[in-house]
This record gives sequence, structure tokens and C-alpha cells, in this order.
Amino acid sequence: MDIRFKKFELLFVPSKENDYRPGFLQSKILLYFVILLFIAKVAVIGVSVGLPKNMFFADITKIALTNFVNQGRIDSGLQPLIENRELDFAAELKARDMMQKGYFSHQSPEGVTPWFWFKQAGYNYKYAGENLAIGFVDSEEVYSAWYDSISHRQNILNPNYKEIGTAVLNGFGANKTIIIVQFFGNAEPVKATINSVKTPGKKMGQLDAAKGKEQIILGTTQNKNNQFVLSQSTETADKNNSYYKILNFVTYNFEEIIQNIIYVFIIIIGSALLSNIFINFNIQRKDLIMRALIITVILLSASAINKDIVIGIIPHQIII
Repeated sequence: MDIRFKKFELLFVPSKENDYRPGFLQSKILLYFVILLFIAKVAVIGVSVGLPKNMFFADITKIALTNFVNQGRIDSGLQPLIENRELDFAAELKARDMMQKGYFSHQSPEGVTPWFWFKQAGYNYKYAGENLAIGFVDSEEVYSAWYDSISHRQNILNPNYKEIGTAVLNGFGANKTIIIVQFFGNAEPVKATINSVKTPGKKMGQLDAAKGKEQIILGTTQNKNNQFVLSQSTETADKNNSYYKILNFVTYNFEEIIQNIIYVFIIIIGSALLSNIFINFNIQRKDLIMRALIITVILLSASAINKDIVIGIIPHQIII
């Protein structure tokens, strides 16, 4: 027991035996490990931001987007929306159509409107709306851009909507970016009065203005970051894939593990530094103190790095 205590004292407590230089603070291994922690923290955040959004990650993003929308509605005194599988499927159909044909618009090059996809998925709507986004890397970034746009916010806070469906797919365009389609709806009772019809001279997916009750709102805005807004409204992957679960765990939990390790080392190094300064106040090793301070600064910097900082550094064009 005395030997172990002696080793501990040599590592952490300044004394004559270690020439007032605790082995822990002057260890090269400590410095290398702290630098490795810093790199690992940046790398993990970078991976979580830059990973291609496969269907498992897309579902996580879909849940986050729905939660943001519902929180915004609750804050405005509205009822939250219920996720609807038919709307999810309709949104995915629309997203895949845009990917395959290379357009980003509420209406396809053939003139197919968003409401066509509602019908294709079997959702007979009374009220329906659509928000689009492309090029985002973070769910909160998408929601913030939508909410800052009047037309998108009208969809998010429309009291007529009761249900929501979202699709988030990766692989749009040459840059293989992420495309997001979010549908809002309120299902028509069994005796439907709104019908999407085809008449001579009309293209598939267009609504008969004489019979439909839709009041369409279409808006496009642009902000200082060259981010575009498109919104229009009217008044399924295997998630059990073990590979994606493991990848998801590593990506989203490893960052927390690293962060906790950083906190532990900040406490240990801070304690060792204070003991080095105050136990023998008359004998100070300035080079050792400076070394400990540098290591502490590296750890504090690593602990402060988060996804928002990384997203702000990574260049990416955003369109909604």
C-alpha cells in the first residue's frame, strides 16, 4: 500500500523525490492523449455531420423534423401533428421523383403537382401542404430556415392540418446532397368532395380548379446565405439493420463518451496543476505550469466544439 501511495505521490504531488515535477503533468503520453482526444472530438462531429444520410439516419432526421414542427405548434397554442404513414409514403414518392428527374420544385417538369402524390399514396385530403428543402446537414438548420420563411411557417402553424409525413433522401444531383419533402394534411371524411381529375388537355396530377377547394400559397425567399425557400399549401426502409444501428451508436454516442473523458481529464489536470502551484508555493516550475495550462486549453477547446460550430465551418449550399 505504501509503494502504491508513493507512486501516486510521484505522479501527482510535487515533492523533492520528483524535483517538484509530478510525472503526470510532464508525461509526453498525456500530451499525445489530449491531442488525440481533440482530434477524435472533431472527427466524430465531422462524421455525424458529413455522413451520407442512409435510410436509418434519414429516419432519425425525420423524427427530429417532426419534433421541431410539433414543438413550434405547441408553442403557438396549436395541437401537435400526428405522423401518418400514407403521408410518409407520399413524401417519399415525391422525393424520389425529384431525384430521378433532377428538379426541385412543387411542380414537376410534366406539370405534376404535390397533390398527385397524396392521391398516389391513398391519402384523400381535405387540406394539404408541402415544404421542401435540399442541401442541409442538420435538422434544426432545416426547421429554422422553414420557420424564418413566412410561407413555410404558414404550413407549420396551419390549424387546419392534423397529420404530417416526411421523407429525407440522400443522392440528389451531382453532389449527392440530401433532399427533404414534408407533407401536411387533414384527411377528407369518407364522402370525399375533393377530387384530382384528368380532363382533356390537362396533364396528370393537375387539379380541376372548378371542383377543387384548394387555396394555394406559393412562396420563394432567399436569405444572405443563398438559401432558398419553397413552400406550397392548400386550405420504408429496414430500420432493424444491425449495421446501421451500430454505426448510429458509434456516431451519436461516441461523441458523448469523448466529452465525458475530456471533462474527467480537465478535473484531473486542474487538480494536479493547483497542487503543483500551492503545495510548495515557494518552488514553482514555470515550464511545467505552462505545459499544464496549454493542455487545459486544448481540453477546454475540445469540450467547446459542437455540431453548430462544425456546420458553420463546412461550406454547403442550402435550398428550401
